Amino acid sequence: MKNLLVAVPQLEVHRPPVSTALLAGIMHGEGHEVSCIDLNIQMYNDWGEREYYSYVDVWEKTREPTEEEIHNIRNFIVEHLLPHCDVNTRVLISVFTGNSQLFTKHSCELILQYYPDCEIVLGGMGCTKGFGSYMLETSLCSHVVYGEGEQALIELLKGNTDYPGIDNESTQIQVSDLNTKSFPDYSDVNFDKYDYLYSDRREVNIVGSRGCVRKCTYCDVAAYWPKFRYRSGQNIADEMINYYEKHGISQFYFTDSLINGSLKAFRDMCNKLAIYNQTHKAGFKWGGQFIFKQKKTITDDYFDMISQAGGDQFYVGIETGSDKIRWEMDKKFTNEDIDYHLEHFRRVGLRCFYLMIIGYHTETLQDHKDNLAMYARWQKYVATGTIAGIDLSTSLQFMVNTPLERMIDSHGIVFPTKAYNADGSETINRLVWTSKANPDLTFEERIRRRLEVHNEAIKYKWPIHRGVQRLKTIKGHVEAYKFNKMRIIPIRNIN
Repeated sequence: MKNLLVAVPQLEVHRPPVSTALLAGIMHGEGHEVSCIDLNIQMYNDWGEREYYSYVDVWEKTREPTEEEIHNIRNFIVEHLLPHCDVNTRVLISVFTGNSQLFTKHSCELILQYYPDCEIVLGGMGCTKGFGSYMLETSLCSHVVYGEGEQALIELLKGNTDYPGIDNESTQIQVSDLNTKSFPDYSDVNFDKYDYLYSDRREVNIVGSRGCVRKCTYCDVAAYWPKFRYRSGQNIADEMINYYEKHGISQFYFTDSLINGSLKAFRDMCNKLAIYNQTHKAGFKWGGQFIFKQKKTITDDYFDMISQAGGDQFYVGIETGSDKIRWEMDKKFTNEDIDYHLEHFRRVGLRCFYLMIIGYHTETLQDHKDNLAMYARWQKYVATGTIAGIDLSTSLQFMVNTPLERMIDSHGIVFPTKAYNADGSETINRLVWTSKANPDLTFEERIRRRLEVHNEAIKYKWPIHRGVQRLKTIKGHVEAYKFNKMRIIPIRNIN
């Protein structure tokens, strides 16, 4: 039987999807016939940037699609997916996040309409929180692979449907040794289709680790990957060198929660890349999410090593300018540690991008003032390009399966507005809340502080990522709050 691996909207358009490439490498290694298609980049190229991004709210389920939009989606599926399908093809769809669920549902409906006996297998993070079980119960797919599906998929292809993680979310297991897996296979990728961030450089994703060494209070990574595992630095460097020698690729982005979660693996990778860079003039450039560590745990040559290996731009969860709040988030580094990193980043030519959370639930007015002060404090690094930009986000969200969610009762968190799911069910809006333990931090006050931070960033000329889009999202939350202001949902009724 032929196997078709499918990446579906909505994904980023700047790099080929690593999920299908990873599974293709593993399946090829096991002797299976497999091909890959990326319907996300196909849609981006066919529809154009403006129309493609006009569907973002549909994928994110912040609004219902119009009849015309549903018609467009289904026509696209008929034109670009169905020609690859038949009764002798097993279709494996990567449901990367919840943003891929709507397209996946319509894809399965249409495949089964034309080929009722076609075997459809779903996998990916988007299958959790009831979507996978819904697709199974409605017979819109044959199987769902939950969690880390590499080994589970191989077992499924052998006919072993009792393997942990197959059709049962509660039995999934983690891959213990990431070094044993084949490198992702990009043989079916047309690299010219992607909207690379650096127009003159092709770029691919690298998965160096899974899980995280930190347990930040607002983050749900630990719920999906309870144990932090990482590949050896030598193995990661070998993969990057492989892509350079096979495809001429020298630009990489790490999908890891933290690229430097394991200092040993990170140093080993940097050392091998630096030697290869020097001897082959490869011109490697790479980046990803990065943690600023306490300065007492690293030495100055750490930064030279990163630069020589091709380190370029790193995304750092600074979150706030308040040491107190950052420590309560369990970030474990201070403004002084940030000063140290920024100065060495400037010295060796590295860049960082700040990720922020405004209005943490314990934030006081003094914490807010400390937050405002950071824009003047680090403006000189904006001027040198060391700080390449900032994402102010919208506001603190009480995501499920996080330490923060477990603080809801103790801090008296109340959610006064509802959100509506694609199936018509209601849930709380986890971005709109108040705290009985911190009554001064009303919803209105959090919005005021968020806008004041935005203005402060503009005042000191910080480049703001997705600034207008974030403000539009905030406006939507304000309107929802005003509309439902008198409807308070007790904590016991949270879905």
